[in-house]
Order: sequence, then C-alpha cells, then structure tokens
Amino acid sequence: MFFSKLRALLALMEINGAISALVSWPKFSMASFLIISRLKKAKVLPKTVIDVGANVGQFAVAASRLFKEAQIYSIEPDPITAELLRKNTSHESNVSISVVALGESIGEAKFYVNRDSQVSSLLPLGEDRISSFPGSVVERELKVPISTLDTLFLVKELEAPILLKIDVQGFEDRVIRGGEGFLKVVEWVLIEVSFANLYQGERDFQSIQSLLKGNGFEFSRPMNFHTSPLTGEIIEMDALFRRAKTN
Repeated sequence: MFFSKLRALLALMEINGAISALVSWPKFSMASFLIISRLKKAKVLPKTVIDVGANVGQFAVAASRLFKEAQIYSIEPDPITAELLRKNTSHESNVSISVVALGESIGEAKFYVNRDSQVSSLLPLGEDRISSFPGSVVERELKVPISTLDTLFLVKELEAPILLKIDVQGFEDRVIRGGEGFLKVVEWVLIEVSFANLYQGERDFQSIQSLLKGNGFEFSRPMNFHTSPLTGEIIEMDALFRRAKTN
C-alpha cells in the first residue's frame, strides 16, 4: 500500500500543475485532471460543458478550474451523491446542478446505487463488473426522475462551443437518443465506452461510434483508459468525438 501511494505521488510530481491541484482543489481526480489537460492540448476549449453523470464533482471541479471561461452544467440522479456534488462545487461559481437522470424518455426510472457511487447505474451489473470488481455491490435501489438532453437544453441559450461529457455507466446510448436535437449544436462529445460486459444492456464501442456517426460526429482519439484488475486488459475508454467536417 505504501509503495503504491508513493508511486502515485511520484507520478503526480511529473505532471505540470497536478500537485497544486491535489492540495488546493475541493475534489481532485487524477483521471479528470488528465482528461481535461489532454482535451486542452487537443484544442478542445469549450465555453459550455454539459457534465452528464457528475457523481461527486470530480469532472465538474476539474472543468471549472481548467476551463476557466466555461459554464458547467452538472447532472446527477442520486440525491445523496448530489449533496456531495453541491459541497464539492460550492465555491465554483460557474457550476450549476440538476438532480435528475437522463435517457431517451421522461418519467421515472429505477436507479441502482452501488457501494462505489462512481459505478451506480440505471442498469443492473454485468458479469464482467461483478467478477473484476467484487467490491462493486448494489446496496439499494431508488426511483429517480428521468428526462432528456433535448428537454433540458434544446431551448436553453448556451454559449458555443459546447462540450458534452457523458459517463452514465452503460446508459450512454439512451442519453444520445434523448438528445439528438441538442446534439446538433454540440461541437465535442466526451463519452465513456465499454469493451466488456460491465452492465446488462450496455452498448459497446462500435455501437456508440455508429450512433454518434449518425448524429454527425467522428471518433477523434482516446482520452483515458480503464483496465481490469484481473487481466490488465482495457475494458473502458473515455473517447473524444468531434463534429465531422462537411465539404
């Protein structure tokens, strides 16, 4: 344990700005810090960030601190997790929060709250999540309101360019289908895609890529990877899609 923490600290010391962020941000996530730093290097400089699946604010805080001119809209369905999100972003004047799930319809949905809140989902756990991450246990179920991207943002005046980040544990395709109108004004989509059976009914990378291509986006590059602790294989990727250029 000591040596793993030491290695992590040494890795932080090699990344410009990471140590300062670690000690000064109200919520620091190495993954979010790296992803947004890589986005900036890829010339992704949004004025509006839609943070779908905000959890406790890991991405929201990083976006607020590194995209200083952007307005952040964070969306989190679990009210308990949303309270931690509010606490962690309470000093971020450019972050607003909606406590709702997003999908392709409006109403109510069952939400599976996991011991690890980062993997809570609207879908039941898949066999690869259970076998690779035995600590991922559903502790309770609750009904949450569900809406769509189009309902929340299609008629809202948002400053362009817009980055849409979707990390909803297997429900990504439903979020896309519920936002096909709003997607027309989005420049970039940052989305978590899977190469394993982590959730029942989850769509794989090829399906997500095809769905986004149909909405005018092309795959740009990976921004981060997640590996299986059992095999070391890549099982998830944070993928960047850009609006395709038209001739």
